[in-house]
Amino acid sequence: MAEINFDAAPHWKATLQHIGTENNSVLLIDNFFSTPDILVQHACTKSFVRNAPYYPGIRAAVPAPYLRELRQPLSQVLVEVFDYGQGVSLQECYYSLVTTPGEDLNTVQSLPHIDGGDDNKVALLHYLCDEAQGHGGTAFYRQRRTSFESVPNDKFPAYKAALEADVAEFGMPEAGYYFESDEKFERIAYIPAKYNRAIAYRGVNLHAVHIGPDFQFSANPAKGRLTVNTFLNPLSG
Repeated sequence: MAEINFDAAPHWKATLQHIGTENNSVLLIDNFFSTPDILVQHACTKSFVRNAPYYPGIRAAVPAPYLRELRQPLSQVLVEVFDYGQGVSLQECYYSLVTTPGEDLNTVQSLPHIDGGDDNKVALLHYLCDEAQGHGGTAFYRQRRTSFESVPNDKFPAYKAALEADVAEFGMPEAGYYFESDEKFERIAYIPAKYNRAIAYRGVNLHAVHIGPDFQFSANPAKGRLTVNTFLNPLSG
């Protein structure tokens, strides 16, 4: 892990990790937003709904000033850490709350996953909750059958074939949140939730929400596993 400084955000405490055998970049930033309590208060005024087929919970829109404050430092992150050179486009940005019990997850939600689309998509996950409250964090994985730790578009057919082979050998995965390594996936890194911490990584990295068996599901932003989930794509050209 190496500390990294960003001129546009001197208050950030940022460390860059390279995880697994693929050495994929994961940037961890503490002290991410200037007024995180205001974000939580704002989230408490919003109406959350289910708006994504695979997210295990509910979401609400984030106010525009959130990204305005972060525009300059995030631009530096994308250029220096993720090699963006032609600018960035916003795909989505939502408050998110994990509210779906493990037994109600579908098959896709019960496995580590990737955020599909552009191979260079960057996921930015901002925790407005804390591991000490039982809210866990985010884990990264390696598929054992292929040794893939990331699945860009050209590797997806082999990844899918390996999933099918796993089902043939081990059966369908049980409904539930992924916690530890098993015969199909090996956990290679774990970043705990911390209030006002953000992590940034390429969406093609295999990852999963990591919550414990005693996790208390709540739709109350002041009590639940509240995050801001943002996806950024590079501009081509």
